[in-house]
Amino acid sequence: MRRASFRVIVVALFLVLIVVICGCAKPQATGELKILSHRLTTHGFAGGMPQSTATVTGRAQNVGAASINYAQIAVNYYDKDGRFLATASAIMQNLAPGQVWDFTVLFQGPDAWKAVKYDIAASTK
Repeated sequence: MRRASFRVIVVALFLVLIVVICGCAKPQATGELKILSHRLTTHGFAGGMPQSTATVTGRAQNVGAASINYAQIAVNYYDKDGRFLATASAIMQNLAPGQVWDFTVLFQGPDAWKAVKYDIAASTK
């Protein structure tokens, strides 16, 4: 009799443990960064030292259900022949759900004026 009641207790504790573990393993809400719009502008400057800028400006939004602690927009800049010129990025911290971020990704240097193509990516890691 004791042995049977011991097994019942062990099985009951095991079932309670499974319920507790499954109940605690709720999916966590996550933030998701979506790029809404973007465009490229370039400016060439004359002077003693040639300097120019290429800027991608745009809007991104946290379309997820939780805050994003770290958000990044990365841009690769290319010339008219598709040759890689540079990579630049912009960072935002603590982006709340639904919040819109107006970002600016700046590439500055003597060859920045050559940028006519780019690719863009959003990251939250």
